[in-house]
Amino acid sequence: VGLGHVNIVHLPPPLVEKSESHNEPIWPKPDGWDSFSTNQIEDHFFCRMYAIDKMKPLPTLQDWELLRAKYKQHVDSSRLFDDIVPPTMGYTFGNGGPPPYYAKQSNHGKGRSLFASRDIKKGELTHDGTNTNIMFPDAMSWRRFIFSLPRNRACDMVDWSWTQKLEESDDRRIFSAINISVFHSGHVKVKEDANVDPTSPTSSKLYATRDIKKDEELLTAYSY
Repeated sequence: VGLGHVNIVHLPPPLVEKSESHNEPIWPKPDGWDSFSTNQIEDHFFCRMYAIDKMKPLPTLQDWELLRAKYKQHVDSSRLFDDIVPPTMGYTFGNGGPPPYYAKQSNHGKGRSLFASRDIKKGELTHDGTNTNIMFPDAMSWRRFIFSLPRNRACDMVDWSWTQKLEESDDRRIFSAINISVFHSGHVKVKEDANVDPTSPTSSKLYATRDIKKDEELLTAYSY
């Protein structure tokens, strides 16, 4: 989130608190946590070790509900998460059903990813983050949220956060989502290899750049 990089290695802290809906512990906040950079947070939670595991299970409904509760508690108490489509399926899209994808492990050992749930035509809208993305008003609220989570969920949310301008003249803001749409995080480094793409850097919508067959993996570029 644009906070710089300082290499700090911590020993795992003692486990002192349990998550409300998990057996996963919540680690104590380290000294200076409120000014930690993204890289310091990753070092603190040993996120790079967690990232090596490409067979991490998909989040359960309970996992998503915990993340939503923590967001309401630490960031925006007025945020409603009342979508009839469960986060394990995405969010309400189009005619009231989920978006045209589902989450599972990648076929190529790249971890959790999204796959087309039906044939998709070139130019078709495949994702609309306008109403489903969450925004953090500042880096401090993002840190509060991250440090309120169990270690694995903290690492997930660091990985699933990004900065983006909503308008060209706007400042960059911190965004994420608390449903399977976060698995759009990208698996190709060359834009031409992507099959879903925003129309501009400020857009929260993705469109198919070519025809996509049912059960084909949806690929975006890391630069988005």
